Amino acid sequence: MSGNSATGDFRDTDFLPAAGLHFLTPAYELLAWPMLAGVWRGVVDDVCQRAGQAASIVDLGCGPGTVLRRLARRRPDLSLTGVDIDERVLRITRRRVPRAKLLQGSADNLPVTDASADIVVSSMVFHHLPREIKLRALAEVNRILKPGSVFLLCDFARPTTRLGAWFVRSFAMLESGVGRQAAGELQELAASSAMALTPLWTRLGCITQHEVRAAS
Repeated sequence: MSGNSATGDFRDTDFLPAAGLHFLTPAYELLAWPMLAGVWRGVVDDVCQRAGQAASIVDLGCGPGTVLRRLARRRPDLSLTGVDIDERVLRITRRRVPRAKLLQGSADNLPVTDASADIVVSSMVFHHLPREIKLRALAEVNRILKPGSVFLLCDFARPTTRLGAWFVRSFAMLESGVGRQAAGELQELAASSAMALTPLWTRLGCITQHEVRAAS
């Protein structure tokens, strides 16, 4: 998902598509469902509980609209925006969530107006990003959030169970970002960005939903 935001040159080699390969992208939800169904439910529940009437929600790295589609069903009052670098996956999301505003852009250069979002959400995206992109993404999220608003960041984090540690070891062999986040990278980056990161819940012993706010 880390594109060349300075030039707007979004190349296939700049990011990892949903499900890892472009031809598998349409099947992403089906492939990920056994592991991530509970994670997606938790993310949607948190947004619905925190969002006021007609709140503006931005899904960073929205993929094929997994979270957006569920939010659209449960909260038709919400203003939904999805951002993803992959135009192929956005075409899928346009079919699935026609009322959402969908924008092509990278995590470190969000095409969203300053102080316009009530909630920013990102699920299972950050572990794909290089460290420097994560830092810039946090700055971008801080820029687009309204004062006092919240970023809900759900991704691999420090394992809390043996099963979680096994998952981390297994996925870290495929993506090094999983291992870095399991070692506390998100906490380090949030602290260096003057943001407070608070864990809300953990699924599978290693995937944690965090509340991220500007440090007071």
